[in-house]
Amino acid sequence: MTYANKIYSVVRTKLILLIFLFAYAIFFGQNVHGIDVSHWQGNINWSDVASDGQVYAWAKASEGMTYQDPQFTANMSNGIDAGVIMGAYHFARPDNNLAIQDAENFLNTAGAYIGAGFLPPVLDLENPYSGGQSIDLLSLFSSSDLSSWVMEWSNTVELQTGIAPIIYVNGNYANYLNTSVNMYGLWFAQPDETLSPPVNIGVWDNWLFKQYSWWGEVSGIVGDVDLNIFNGGMTEFNELIGVNTTDISSDPNEIRVKIFPNPVQNEVQLHGLPQDVNQVFISDLKGKIQIFQVEGNKIDVSKLSPGFYMIAVLKNNQHFQISRFQKM
Repeated sequence: MTYANKIYSVVRTKLILLIFLFAYAIFFGQNVHGIDVSHWQGNINWSDVASDGQVYAWAKASEGMTYQDPQFTANMSNGIDAGVIMGAYHFARPDNNLAIQDAENFLNTAGAYIGAGFLPPVLDLENPYSGGQSIDLLSLFSSSDLSSWVMEWSNTVELQTGIAPIIYVNGNYANYLNTSVNMYGLWFAQPDETLSPPVNIGVWDNWLFKQYSWWGEVSGIVGDVDLNIFNGGMTEFNELIGVNTTDISSDPNEIRVKIFPNPVQNEVQLHGLPQDVNQVFISDLKGKIQIFQVEGNKIDVSKLSPGFYMIAVLKNNQHFQISRFQKM
């Protein structure tokens, strides 16, 4: 299968899944459930996971500057084939490495699975283990130094991919880090076995995901697995993963620019673009930038190669990011 055909197959599967998710939301409410896994879950039957109502899953990709989870590729490939929205996470090792070293390992391992249609990448910040002993990062680092490490990792990943990562922490870390980190979304660990909103989330004002159980039972997985809930409904979830092609507003006071369709084949429509803007900047994830003319609210992207891209607009002599899209 060629790269283009593989991308088409992935996107087609995701669009079919989104139709299912819409029906699921109508009949079963707005709770959007998912799991996170690593090699500790062994071989997973992802079709059973999907049938059990798990919409999304993060798989461990890497740890520190050298380790790659041996089940990562299989989990991602099989999860995608089963129609589960997948994402990758990295287990942080600030006790051993520079943030940029950890980030490079993660990007080399998981870079192909970061973009529209996937969950945002995640930095998993918790006590690591060495020689069977837990290492308390809070005793090794000041709040400022640990926050700087987190920010350097997150900024590196965002700069290289165009996707803002999410930070996974428990209450101890959420209250120890400084406010610089709250520019990134929060995945909060609070295994209280309830779907109620988390409490004591520290420097964050809001949360994206709550890990509410460490002892979940899900079809297709032998043994315990972490369970998670998203803070929102299907519209918000689809916006988070960058594949929402609905809800185009006709309100003249709406200033939020939206891309339609996404993914795209030949032509992008920008809804809400300021009238005095006639050029946009489109960059690939390697940073190569091209200028495109806007005709009406449309841009011809037919000559772009398949892949993920970012659109930015020059307004009042300042660049501001609109969104990302996928070219088929």
